[in-house]
Amino acid sequence: PPYVSTIDRIDFSNETTSAPGNNLPEVKRSHAGTSSNSYGYFGGGFAPPYVSTIDRIDFSSETTSAPGNNLPQARDGLAAVSSDSYGYFGGGNSPSYVSTVDRIDFSNETTSAPGNNLPEVRSGLAACSSSSYGYFGGGFFSPPTYNPAGNLNTVDRIDFSNETTSAPGNNLPQARQRLAATSGGTSQRIKGSRTYGYFGGGYKNSSVKNTLDRIDFFSDTTSAPG
Repeated sequence: PPYVSTIDRIDFSNETTSAPGNNLPEVKRSHAGTSSNSYGYFGGGFAPPYVSTIDRIDFSSETTSAPGNNLPQARDGLAAVSSDSYGYFGGGNSPSYVSTVDRIDFSNETTSAPGNNLPEVRSGLAACSSSSYGYFGGGFFSPPTYNPAGNLNTVDRIDFSNETTSAPGNNLPQARQRLAATSGGTSQRIKGSRTYGYFGGGYKNSSVKNTLDRIDFFSDTTSAPG
């Protein structure tokens, strides 16, 4: 405490970090971020109260702004993925747990609810994406007491080609909440395509975890690489 609006930067060429000085327009926590080639978008969060705000950072100038088109539903604890054309914000808490998927169109920054939600309600989840699908993993659906039985290892998937959602059936090896995810690895099978998604860290049964789980984007299988 207190909540902050700070933006920190990492230079991918040398892994140095800095504070470029242009922060988010508002102070908030437990929001989610996604990006196009030109902009990064931070959506939702808790200010308090729960907010639907979308803030934007321009990658060319590192200036930040509020473009004015917010999420249809205010919530925190959500996660986000992106295709070439859209960003998708899924799940969260507002204050009841939701399965909502909201969409931002990168071409005009309008937002909408495409109508295909996650198969289950949850908050505190993480998300990563391949070229074809977005994957939402982990989270919880229990009351704020963090009932251990409420932790999830479920992986839900959104198909970028038709925006349908499904549970492919291969879940994370360990149930946990408040984890984070990233994706990468250049595939030799399809040039330029990402190979794996990684879900790291989190919280389960009153302890903080350092677990790293992996999802193979070509088979949807999950494993713990060790």
